[in-house]
Amino acid sequence: MPLLPLLLVFGVASDTFTLNPVQRVALPYRYSITGWEVRNFPDKWRHMLDTLIWGVEKSDEEERDDLYRYFDLGRELLAAEDALNRAMSAPSADGVASLEDEVERIAGERSALRDDVEETIESAISTAIRESGLSPWESFVFPPVDIRLAGPPVLLLTSPRDRIARQHEALMDPDVSLVVRERLEDSLMDEHDVAAISFQVGGLAAYPASVLDSIPLADTLRTSAHEWTHHYMAFRPLGQKMFTSPEMVTLNETLADIVGREIGNRAGELLPEREGPPPRMDIPTPAPESGFHGRDEHFGFNEEMRETRLRVDELLEAGRVDEAEAYMEERRRLFVENGYPIRRLNQAYFAFHGTYAESAASSSPIAGQLHRFRELSPDLRTFVLRMADISSYLQFLERLEDLERGSASVVL
Repeated sequence: MPLLPLLLVFGVASDTFTLNPVQRVALPYRYSITGWEVRNFPDKWRHMLDTLIWGVEKSDEEERDDLYRYFDLGRELLAAEDALNRAMSAPSADGVASLEDEVERIAGERSALRDDVEETIESAISTAIRESGLSPWESFVFPPVDIRLAGPPVLLLTSPRDRIARQHEALMDPDVSLVVRERLEDSLMDEHDVAAISFQVGGLAAYPASVLDSIPLADTLRTSAHEWTHHYMAFRPLGQKMFTSPEMVTLNETLADIVGREIGNRAGELLPEREGPPPRMDIPTPAPESGFHGRDEHFGFNEEMRETRLRVDELLEAGRVDEAEAYMEERRRLFVENGYPIRRLNQAYFAFHGTYAESAASSSPIAGQLHRFRELSPDLRTFVLRMADISSYLQFLERLEDLERGSASVVL
């Protein structure tokens, strides 16, 4: 199936004889996109065929119950893992064995539901895509919506210290510990005079798309639709030219955010409502010694982060690198004190989050430009098709200008 190799473009750099510093330090923990697709692509379709041939079709009520049970179990698993971590760090090991059994039980029950839940989500997103007119066929969406609820990889990346830019990056296994990640970050910063950061991504547009399995249902739908947008654009100039410039990366990612939100929200409306209120449970919060404080509802995260980014840009542009880094650390502590446990706030943090122009950590004008482009398009289908054959940021700006003038040449 030609879709499989084409979608490898959404990984980080392919195998090469010359490794950059990030790839070198990440090599022992390297995440293989090819391995992911080889393991998961056949399993997804095998499950579907087994269900069609041997399985008993579930009723709508059973699909609904499985869907909400899966996400309830996700919250239970977080609570159980938190309790286990606390027990393991206590002087006495009392209760550790029973908590390990509980974590294993919940994870096992959740895993048994995963395949069917993925199909329910894929079906809702596919219906939303067909409704939008993005599928040329009434009963088939291309590329097919295909997700895997799992732990996406950890991204390790660097930025120069004197400016904010994605420099080198590599994907690592999702199970790499925080201790190892911080050691790799420190080694890159000490040995190469760069800013470095690592974190688990929310989704990856491999095929099937890897979607973080610990986020709520609404976010799962939006993320899944976001990754499908990358799949869709892989066959069109916008996606094929994604890595030709930082602006094209930002265009692709921000477009996927906008489309993913519209499609994901519609998919949520198509899903059956749960019967009765969700079960009450204690959601774990980090222990006081972790430095995390309860989130202040009056603290404006987006406004404060936006202010931080703009000030950092000013300081770096003036060549005041040390002052910018001291300021970022001061602001990081402010975020932590107000309930946002940011581990590192540096040039690499802004380099990644700045790729998503709607993020408060971005100073790109592309979000406003894309929102205006969407306003000037009568529907989602027209918006996406107008964007799909764009090959450069300059072409995007020219097309936006044509739309502002009401040019008939861009009206589909």
